[in-house]
Amino acid sequence: MTDATLPVGHFAESDFRVGHVVGRSWSVLWRNFPKFLLVSAVAALPEAATATLGDPFHLLQIVGLKLDGFSTLLGHVLTTFSEAAVLYGAFQDMGGQRVDLVESLRVGLRRFFPVLGVAIATTILGYLGLFVFVVPGLMFFALAFVAIPACVVERRGVFASIGRSADLTRGHRWKIFTLMLLCFVSQIIAESVLENLSMITGVGPAFVGYLVWNGAWGAFYAICAVVTYHDLRVARDGVDTAQIAAVFE
Repeated sequence: MTDATLPVGHFAESDFRVGHVVGRSWSVLWRNFPKFLLVSAVAALPEAATATLGDPFHLLQIVGLKLDGFSTLLGHVLTTFSEAAVLYGAFQDMGGQRVDLVESLRVGLRRFFPVLGVAIATTILGYLGLFVFVVPGLMFFALAFVAIPACVVERRGVFASIGRSADLTRGHRWKIFTLMLLCFVSQIIAESVLENLSMITGVGPAFVGYLVWNGAWGAFYAICAVVTYHDLRVARDGVDTAQIAAVFE
């Protein structure tokens, strides 16, 4: 067994801590780094290509239309699929099981369209909030932080998953916002370093650097959402890891 199952009744809502989420997420990622990196790095390919080569699809034409930004769209679709796959793998690890990459991909594929719907809805609603007034948008992203885990684990629809996330995160949104801020600040710093490095090393090493970093960061961010969802479920619903993961059986 890993550090997986927290005893029910020994994890109160007040015990939800950003440090615990970050530490446990790192442990889950480290134990399964090659597998999670493989899944997330494939999803990061379009973004890494765009960052180092420009939009690689800008010259591609289908029925006479230029596909500017196609790599960005493809990246979002692949990232959605990888998040669902990593989510299942993280639950396997937290339950003390060996991560089955093939099964993780199957689960990701089964829930792909609902998860894609959640990703699109949260992005649109969040950016609308940012456009109208910055704070509501930021708080909405915190509110919807565990919508994808809720969609995959509880097999809810798009807006039911967002509603479930709103319920689970109530009272903890500033902590979740802090967690998101830490993740995105690290992303900005790393990309700035990689951008400067690319001027020295050239396109090839820069592409590999972007690919590895964005793959690792994408996996870590997805695992953070899983661990947050898990801890909030344990605190609010009084369940343990095995009970949450039982829905996949």
